Amino acid sequence: MDRFKDKTVIVTGAGSGIGKSTAIRLDAEGAQLLIIDINEEHLHATHSLLKNEASTSHVLNIASPEETKNFFQNLENNKKKLDALVNVAGILRFDNSHEVEIENWNKILEVNLTGTFFMCRYALPFLLESKGAIVNVSSSAAIGAHAWTSAYSASKGGISAFSKTLAVEYGMRGLNVNCVCPASIETPMSTNPEMPKDIDTRLLKKIMPLDGVNRSPDDIASTIAFLASEDAIHINGIDLRVDGGLLT
Repeated sequence: MDRFKDKTVIVTGAGSGIGKSTAIRLDAEGAQLLIIDINEEHLHATHSLLKNEASTSHVLNIASPEETKNFFQNLENNKKKLDALVNVAGILRFDNSHEVEIENWNKILEVNLTGTFFMCRYALPFLLESKGAIVNVSSSAAIGAHAWTSAYSASKGGISAFSKTLAVEYGMRGLNVNCVCPASIETPMSTNPEMPKDIDTRLLKKIMPLDGVNRSPDDIASTIAFLASEDAIHINGIDLRVDGGLLT
């Protein structure tokens, strides 16, 4: 498929996991990419896998309003177009809710929710001109109950609500905004996580899919590619679960 031939797409969190798989998938479909991550080494490793020589990589802290604004100002100065924005970047930790430290709460919300806001806020003028698409990676934790993820769940719930606002506010101007809500995906963020002490292990069953199999980030990348493409032109403002039936 070449759904993204002559299309320019930004992917955040492209250094690993779902972001890396998404960059590789969109590249295979012809996209010119601007890939973003805070980890320079991982970002360059992803860039080395891309076939489109016009694609570029950018070390960026999306939680910084100054860095994010400057990134988009450079796009404007260089008269770059933008057809889609994919926000994957995020962080996760597990804590008993009564033990969450305020600095950890703030950090998770700053990166996951506020960082997504900054990227969308500054990308909007470009995407309204192209009548493009935004795909935000939310989580099954935004629409169902997961133990020990209070900060993460709050951030992802905010992403889902924020995305619906954008879909309604700008849908009549040709912009599509949707969320993917993954669960049980094998990524560096979710592999061998540090769990709180003395957890009730019965709750672990609530974070496993129906078939008990964790899937590859590639399975989320294919969903993101669909929602970012014109194949999803009549889909706007949804939370699309890709969770192996976890919340069924």
